[in-house]
Amino acid sequence: MKRIGPCLVVILAVLAGCAQPQHSPAPAEAVEEAQHEGPVQPASNNLPFLKVQAIALAAVPGEVVKVDLENEHGQDVYEFKILAPSGRVIELEIAAATGQILKREAD
Repeated sequence: MKRIGPCLVVILAVLAGCAQPQHSPAPAEAVEEAQHEGPVQPASNNLPFLKVQAIALAAVPGEVVKVDLENEHGQDVYEFKILAPSGRVIELEIAAATGQILKREAD
């Protein structure tokens, strides 16, 4: 049985390293553009989500069935859809920074 020489081991290691794709860093413009796409990220000055959810459920008892975070006119706004015990779905819009209820309507 032949032994694998140290040179062959080094060559195999180099080839294994070449098989991995090399990624070049993204241009600054692409990184900046990517930060503006996708879902709205909550601002750091917003109330904690669980506090805003508690405000919503205090206003409309029931089961939260959907929550969206949107930016309206430079302000983060949570849109809650709550299934009330009556069977109606109530939509609430709440300012994420203050917890103020901005809109309430039945779907």
